[in-house]
Amino acid sequence: MQYLKILALLAISTACFGQTPPASSSTASDAARMTPEQQRQQFRCEQTREQIKEQLSRKVMGPSDRDNLASLRKSERIDCIPPLVQPPPSAAALPAKYPLQAMRQNHQGVVIVRVELAADGSVTDDSVDQSSGFLELDRSALAAVRGWHFDTSLGTSLRVPVRFSLAN
Repeated sequence: MQYLKILALLAISTACFGQTPPASSSTASDAARMTPEQQRQQFRCEQTREQIKEQLSRKVMGPSDRDNLASLRKSERIDCIPPLVQPPPSAAALPAKYPLQAMRQNHQGVVIVRVELAADGSVTDDSVDQSSGFLELDRSALAAVRGWHFDTSLGTSLRVPVRFSLAN
């Protein structure tokens, strides 16, 4: 119901002012550079993230809650481009393992991994957002991030680079 009220307010502000209100996490200059469609997408993204936070804050989650959360996560993937963040401190303790085969073939690159987080910062889902071009590096990056813990104040969906370099 609250979501419908917000959508109605969005429609009214668009009709009256010709644009949507700036997103709360964006600055006024960012909003000025955004097209009305980008502003609407940003608004949908923030609403979806707010609903995910509410869902994650519940103590008990039944099957319908899990289904709803999965649906919200899917919407978030469509509406939102997660922020690109640096690997968390836990990455130093659990670094990505450089596959021996990749080292022998001089494969190097950066894998951008998209992670979905639980309320405690643990990874609940991961996927390759941008491949290094080498399957073995991509797989190693995914395996590494599963053991990392992130700061959830950055969001519940993040992108993190995992670098593989033979120079190190």
